[in-house]
Amino acid sequence: MNRPPQKNHSLGLTRDVLHKTGLWIRALALDRFYLFGEIGNLMYTVGNSILEGAVLYTMFSMAEDEYRVAAVLGVLTKYIYPGITFVSSVKVSVFVDYLESLCDQQVQLTKLIRALALIGGGQALGAVMLVLCYPPFFSGLFGSFAYSKYLLILLYLLHHVCDGSAQVAEGRVWFKLIEIKIRYGRLRQISDNFWGIHAMSHNVQLILGLTLLWGTTLVTGLFRDQLQHGVMWGIVMSGMVLTAMAKFALPLAWKLKWTEPKAPQ
Repeated sequence: MNRPPQKNHSLGLTRDVLHKTGLWIRALALDRFYLFGEIGNLMYTVGNSILEGAVLYTMFSMAEDEYRVAAVLGVLTKYIYPGITFVSSVKVSVFVDYLESLCDQQVQLTKLIRALALIGGGQALGAVMLVLCYPPFFSGLFGSFAYSKYLLILLYLLHHVCDGSAQVAEGRVWFKLIEIKIRYGRLRQISDNFWGIHAMSHNVQLILGLTLLWGTTLVTGLFRDQLQHGVMWGIVMSGMVLTAMAKFALPLAWKLKWTEPKAPQ
């Protein structure tokens, strides 16, 4: 009895990934609004990944060896983030519901861009709070304080409040922006493949972020006893700058009208 030929699922997956990646790249080339938004997303992914790779490992080592509060920081992260997500999602959902009650799409876009700028400010503050937890920085600024271990907990908490709430809000605001500009836009080659493009964007950021996170953690491990080294300061400061500037890319391009399509010649 002849069996039907089996499909090669790995080849099918590879073909799908290549196809969706091509669609994502094409969307970047066709729509400058989407291009600047994705530049901001990638800047944040790069900056935040290398910043966390450099700071978290060293900060938790310091918290465990010197201040004995590593367990407190771990528990804080575990239990505070759901609360941040709950409050942020409720607030941003109310905002999006309000926007959808407006008939003027241009007004919707303007308000969403302003919200994205506020989100960028929150992520910038979160990056600063995390850098302040970097052992050479923290020890130099706060090491002599009697209650420095509580200050470390507070800084890490503020980092999660600022960055965590901004990330939750950013996910919904960015989706609403591309839903208006891409999903319901005029370019059919983009709008007809909206979900594939959106999924591939997340996948690119996921792979890039994990690669940089593990790579930076490895480098940090090699410099564990030389945290004042120029290489480490270069990693930490470049991560902070990229994270702080990332989500201002689209609002700035919008303000300067770089996102408007070129007039036909």
